[in-house]
Amino acid sequence: MAEGILLNGKTHDWTDVEVRIMGLDLGKGITSINYKLSKSKELQYAGGVEPHGVGYGEKDYSCDFTLTKEASEKFEAVAHAAGKSALDYGPFLIIINYLEKSADADGLLSQTPGTKTVQLMDVDVADIEESNDQGGKMITVKYTAICGKIART
Repeated sequence: MAEGILLNGKTHDWTDVEVRIMGLDLGKGITSINYKLSKSKELQYAGGVEPHGVGYGEKDYSCDFTLTKEASEKFEAVAHAAGKSALDYGPFLIIINYLEKSADADGLLSQTPGTKTVQLMDVDVADIEESNDQGGKMITVKYTAICGKIART
């Protein structure tokens, strides 16, 4: 088992994080979860070689989450029960509740008051990758997905 969970690249203690995927609490079977918002931007040119402005595209929400082999089997069992694969079972909701820690002037970590919540809405898996992780000690499955929206509270 992983000693903590990576939440957008930052390590958190298991006692500080709860992740629910499709309502399932997979516990320590989740080794990492990342999410991001992006918006395409393109320089606009008219006459000459210098740009005259910026053109804006659509917003894109995406996420990826990595599960241990055992947790991925539980996750995929929900899709199989509906007669689908994990690539065809969507959209679904992921809810992340976590406590943030910050360092004081002496470098000591302490919890920031209040639980933070992130909801990844309308998640739909687009890619599944299985690999040996942590020096070959664990088989993990990484799911890359699109999201309809990311809400933070």
